[in-house]
Amino acid sequence: MSRQSLYCPTPWMNAAGTLGFLPSKAWNLPEAQGVFVTNPLSLHPRTPAAQRTALTDAGNLLVHSGLPNPGLVTALRRYARKWEKSPIPVWVHLIPQSPEECYRMIQLVENSAGVSAIEISLPPRLSTGEKQAFLSAMDSELPIVLVLPLNGEEISVPLDRISAVTLSAPRGMLPSPSGAWIEGRLFSISLFPQMLYAVKQVVQHGIPVIAGAGIYRRAHAQHLLQAGAMAIQIDTALWKGFLND
Repeated sequence: MSRQSLYCPTPWMNAAGTLGFLPSKAWNLPEAQGVFVTNPLSLHPRTPAAQRTALTDAGNLLVHSGLPNPGLVTALRRYARKWEKSPIPVWVHLIPQSPEECYRMIQLVENSAGVSAIEISLPPRLSTGEKQAFLSAMDSELPIVLVLPLNGEEISVPLDRISAVTLSAPRGMLPSPSGAWIEGRLFSISLFPQMLYAVKQVVQHGIPVIAGAGIYRRAHAQHLLQAGAMAIQIDTALWKGFLND
């Protein structure tokens, strides 16, 4: 299947996991939001992690949540009609755990109204062959956006079916106050230089790219757009606003 085009009225959108499952007034930036991205959805319901926490260290924020959600079928039943009435495009963010789940989840979303694109995060630490199996399962009439964590990995599989890639917050680890090692998503302004470098690299592959980490100043977003990013995803800056440039 050929690459599907994406419709983004403006290049500004939220990162998955920041604004829930429905577009709301929580977007607190003066720039007009162009796309709403849902919180991550698994095929089956997920409860919060037993060690759910947010840890800070030297300006870094590490979040370990377990990605709790009601499951895709329940989410579609609750929200699809409201997505259909959204004034901006809605992208559903999926977190399949196997290629078979990936294919099934895509089919469920395609049979539901109100979704403009599907954003997909893969499980961590996959081999090249396992990544290829997931990509082969991404057969959709809707545009597919593949999430690639900002961890320095080269693109090792063909992305012909993918409409765009989102470069997202990488995984990291910090010790908890009890001494346990906690793994989760790492959010930090210090990621901006890596993001800028990664955008330039991905653009050279001819793949539309969305920058989705390390963006805490309006100037960061402007530089990334100038570097070739098609859009910007804002994560924790949505909760506190941009820092002064």
